[in-house]
Amino acid sequence: MARKLGIAAMAMELMGSLLKRKPATVMYPVERLTPPERFRGRLRYDPSDCNLCGLCQRDCPGDVIKVVRERVEREDGSRELVGHVEFEMDRCIFCGQCAYSCNQDSITFTQEFELAQVERSMFSRDTSGENIEDGECDADEDVVP
Repeated sequence: MARKLGIAAMAMELMGSLLKRKPATVMYPVERLTPPERFRGRLRYDPSDCNLCGLCQRDCPGDVIKVVRERVEREDGSRELVGHVEFEMDRCIFCGQCAYSCNQDSITFTQEFELAQVERSMFSRDTSGENIEDGECDADEDVVP
């Protein structure tokens, strides 16, 4: 009988301490915590800074990024590099390797973490890059097909 009372006393003490503690979670839709400074949320791509070198595509472990580029001849006979970058964000693991590999800082991550979409097609994104002169592209032809 004394043992049962000791267990009950311990349970009451535990319940009392739990009622005094601050909750471990927040009421999410109402209360929102700010993510840490180095948090990797939504990917941000700036095509004006991109030189289509393809380092982000080469280093992406999730095969999320595809750099599409081609050399086009102008009317005056000179050649220029044109292209764009395609993202399939439903495959992204948010490792940040693309942003780390980007020499131009055209890929960064935001603090935004609410990325749910209704349709899977909303995760794919095609971007139009700016025309880039031949001398500006420092990658080999073999790096990005």
